[in-house]
Amino acid sequence: MKKSLLIGTAALLLISAQASIHPITVNAFPQVDKPTITSSGNDNSSNRATTPKVLDISGHWAEHSIIQAINKGYVEGYPDGNFLPNKIVSRAEFVKMTISALGIEVQESNGKWYESYVHAAEAAGIYKAGDLEDTNWTQTLTREEMSKMAVRALGIGQVEDKQWMYLATKNGIMSGTAPGELTPKGSTTRAQAITVIERLLSAKKGDKLAVDKYAVAVAEMYWHKTNIITVAEEIFNSPENDKYKYAKLGINSWSVDKLTVSAPNKSVVGQVNSLTAIDWNDPKDPNRKLLPSKDKLVWEVGGKQTLFSDDMKVYVVLLDSKLIVNEKPKSYPVNRLSLAIQGFTGSRNGINRATAIKSLDSKKVIYGLVIPKENFHTKGKISILVETMPLNAPLYSNTLSTSVLTK
Repeated sequence: MKKSLLIGTAALLLISAQASIHPITVNAFPQVDKPTITSSGNDNSSNRATTPKVLDISGHWAEHSIIQAINKGYVEGYPDGNFLPNKIVSRAEFVKMTISALGIEVQESNGKWYESYVHAAEAAGIYKAGDLEDTNWTQTLTREEMSKMAVRALGIGQVEDKQWMYLATKNGIMSGTAPGELTPKGSTTRAQAITVIERLLSAKKGDKLAVDKYAVAVAEMYWHKTNIITVAEEIFNSPENDKYKYAKLGINSWSVDKLTVSAPNKSVVGQVNSLTAIDWNDPKDPNRKLLPSKDKLVWEVGGKQTLFSDDMKVYVVLLDSKLIVNEKPKSYPVNRLSLAIQGFTGSRNGINRATAIKSLDSKKVIYGLVIPKENFHTKGKISILVETMPLNAPLYSNTLSTSVLTK
């Protein structure tokens, strides 16, 4: 009897020792009614191992960010030793990670496990009622919803509808899912969520973050149907605009309300679907796919056509538009708007002002202009206009943007 008791005691001691040598890491998002509430923030990172053993993140694009997050203590792996970086994240899981990472105090709640984190996010201004289409916090977090919380966490308040992803990408908090792709309504993975939180922490420390310019451009397009401010910022959002604090210039002069051009009686209504700027000198520009090959793309002056060449330092600007109401088809026979970019000066011997372009490829019909990047002069400002194309009838137009530019 004594012998069996000794053996049992020894076995228990051995199991206890093994457990202390090989601790089990628990899921960061326990699906229970009331988990233990902590606010670890960044203060515990120095007390943790710098290379946590997680089985499934080696070589993953977010490996470095995941290791940093685990070291800081606001996220952990699963009991089986995996992290599951590609697992989809819910709204509740993201708000818990964000609040914990920022070290925001959380008060215990008798409700569902995530409610205390939601209350903390509201108190900190990271979440506001109406930010989500509904209040189901167990729903999958979209990338646009993630951008809202991240931008609010930066302390940015007044934001236009659909501007969230632009501000998130412009500040280096988010990048694209692929060159020229943003997927605002797409789901968010654990790896993506942690990468955004790590960038948010860096931004709040004042670190300068790398910016995905293609993501910013597509986010601008998602926001207000153009990317021209991002692609050709030196022309259409010149630093000279900063001298005029009370005038709406550059990016502040652009409004989606101006994208509709109409007659006073609404008998003719034109709509801009998109205004796309393409950097001709950037072979990786995602919107190059909209253009025909260079042997099928010409610019026109006085009826003379000249093929594009690689050495041209220019931007191509394409207009996609349509007359959505046209009760006078004989007076407005062209069922789209025309584009004008005014303010350049100089002769028409070369591309030193806005010049018409044409596709010789019947499969890629385009409407737009080519404008110079260098060796041009201005009248002091550059304006973008869209106009109807009447035939012996009134012309209707809107100025979409104005930027001060002295050259």
